[in-house]
Amino acid sequence: MYDTLHELSLLSQELQSRSITLLRAEHLLKRSIRVIQSFKESPGEKYSEALEAKQTGEYRSIALKTNAKLKSINPGQFLQSLVNNLEKRLSFEDETIMDLSILDQSKWPSKPSIRHGEEQVKRLCKRFNLCTDQALNGMRDLLEEPSSEPKDLKPLMNCMKTFPVGTAECERNFSLMNNISSDKRAVLLISNISNLMMININGPPTSKFDPRKYTRTWLKSHRAASSVRSRQCSVKAPAESKFVWNILYKLTSSTITFSVCYEKSVLDTPPSVE
Repeated sequence: MYDTLHELSLLSQELQSRSITLLRAEHLLKRSIRVIQSFKESPGEKYSEALEAKQTGEYRSIALKTNAKLKSINPGQFLQSLVNNLEKRLSFEDETIMDLSILDQSKWPSKPSIRHGEEQVKRLCKRFNLCTDQALNGMRDLLEEPSSEPKDLKPLMNCMKTFPVGTAECERNFSLMNNISSDKRAVLLISNISNLMMININGPPTSKFDPRKYTRTWLKSHRAASSVRSRQCSVKAPAESKFVWNILYKLTSSTITFSVCYEKSVLDTPPSVE
């Protein structure tokens, strides 16, 4: 199981590459299946160590003991089941893959005719909405000179690279979005997050960014911190409103005025003889 899992991990890393294409992915999948099938006749590195430890009864200076409760699996049956599941889950008979394979020169016959792959090119042009005549001319140029790179065939070859092989790129974008929209930057708008993601994914690196052009534009608008011609912030007077505290303030003022007037009248009145 260690040998097969190691082989599958290598396959997964290759499929997560940004430059992976559909034809390259098909080639890697078929090659991995052949490698796993070869483990039947030639055991892998870890399985060979396990067989040697079983014969000697010792693994890395540790004595091995038999246990009747543990049942070993059949290696050949396990490998064949893994191969069958890979072939079942990863279909190689898709029409798109078969059409794209016409651009792979390793799958051409020894002496291809001048109209070799004409039907496949027409179907691909119909799918990608490309000029059929231009692509056919490029395909015929490639058949006549296999080592050349026809200009008329480049649009079709570029469209071939747009097929997504897996969801690795989407997972990278989700991770990038989580890094941008963190707890401390939760007030960012969706449009700003989208723009920042576009710059991080497709934009140039920070070392190649020249901010001088944008700085000059910013300074021309008199937005510098030391500029005396910068726009002044206008403060609007708050509108009068009948809030509860305004009413309570007026009642309190009236009460204080009444108390002061009453005390003054009492003090000014002369005391009676009685």
